[in-house]
Amino acid sequence: MYTLRYILLTSLLLISTQVLSDSSELDPRLGSVDKLINTSSGAQQVLKSADNEVKALHKLAKGLFNQARNEYKIGNDEEAKALINQSTKTMFKAIRLATPSSLNNAKLKADYDKRKESINTLSSAFNRIADEKEKCDCKDKTNEQINTLVIQADKLLKDGQHVNARVELDKAYQILKVSIESLRGGQTLVRSLNFANPEEEYQYELDRNHTHKMLIKLLLDDRASSEYTQKKVEEFTNNANAFREKAEISALQKRFEEAIQQLESSTKELVRAIRSAGIYIPG
Repeated sequence: MYTLRYILLTSLLLISTQVLSDSSELDPRLGSVDKLINTSSGAQQVLKSADNEVKALHKLAKGLFNQARNEYKIGNDEEAKALINQSTKTMFKAIRLATPSSLNNAKLKADYDKRKESINTLSSAFNRIADEKEKCDCKDKTNEQINTLVIQADKLLKDGQHVNARVELDKAYQILKVSIESLRGGQTLVRSLNFANPEEEYQYELDRNHTHKMLIKLLLDDRASSEYTQKKVEEFTNNANAFREKAEISALQKRFEEAIQQLESSTKELVRAIRSAGIYIPG
């Protein structure tokens, strides 16, 4: 049994090099789309489906394809190209709907396991770095947060809530990344990184800033917060955005050392926002 990704990629490869070609490639292009709609593995999945919406989409894709062929015959190449594209998109939608949810869930489970493996790797790195610090009581608090999120994720996965389970894992992943960066921030562990030049260090700080922003987005999208908490998070985030805008302007002017300082200030504001949302970040 084919996976959804394989079905879509295989079907896409059949037509990707022809959809934008000119009328001199008319026959091979129509032939490829014809295969997509009628004989491809995706088409076989659609034909097996009893879903009325899938059937309607398949019929629409066929109708658009036939219109495209007629437009080519009378020389309306641009209209034909537009219809071909509509037909292709419609068929892909039918294939997605016709693919059994078990295949989608299998892919989601594989992605979940991969993310969980990454979390285990980051956890090991975090604990190692925390142990290198002379005075760090952050290990237990951070590990407790991560364990709670992973347990919740596993429970959601067991209940069949694959997407929500992945969200909890993503939170744990981002918390670990932010916690590691926070431990390193301003310490010799960061300063010992061998940056080739200030621009390279700026790019490093830009990525660090982005990681913090991603965590805030995950927290705000999923966490019910009081009005006071939301206000504080918004205040710190606005401050962070202002510093980042200054940093980007400085970088455009090639003043990277100044941009780095501004990015560091931005990231500090994001850490404050994260803590305001109830997440413990060491440092």
